[in-house]
Amino acid sequence: MTWTPNQIWRWTHITFATLWLAELLFGVPLMLIEIVFGEALTEREVMGLPFQDALFVLLLVPVVITGFSKWPLYPWYKKRKSKSEGRFKFIGPWNGNQIWRWIHITTGSLWVVLLADGLFLEGLIFGEDEEALLPMVAFLIAFFGTIISGWAKWPIYPWYKKRKNRKMRAKKEMAAAIEEE
Repeated sequence: MTWTPNQIWRWTHITFATLWLAELLFGVPLMLIEIVFGEALTEREVMGLPFQDALFVLLLVPVVITGFSKWPLYPWYKKRKSKSEGRFKFIGPWNGNQIWRWIHITTGSLWVVLLADGLFLEGLIFGEDEEALLPMVAFLIAFFGTIISGWAKWPIYPWYKKRKNRKMRAKKEMAAAIEEE
């Protein structure tokens, strides 16, 4: 089976997101770097940030690039390329795939704002007190919203779509067979 560009982008994004979450939740990439290269490397500063923060940002950048370069642009590109009216409608009724896509993009964008505020803006947007209600709620929405919408959209929808398409093809074949008789 050959992979489509859509599948390649999806799995590249999932791979980077998994690495980033492994760093966020458990510190696994940092631990592996310490084991392989020693603690001397992790004591350095990179881009003016402590090594751990720089690694966190460097793991987040490919997640953001693969996420934003694929999801919002690809459907518009396909619509423009195929000149199909029903391909992707931003205004009008949405299907479940579009709803989950925009929930994922919105909560993922909240991640970017939260992290940029903490790392580069020194709490300008959400404040410096991480235990205040606003940053805590924003973190929970970003964390669970992004993960849940990612899981809900990616693995299930293609299987559902294939099953639905298979049923529609079978229905068309049956209708064609009935017309021939």
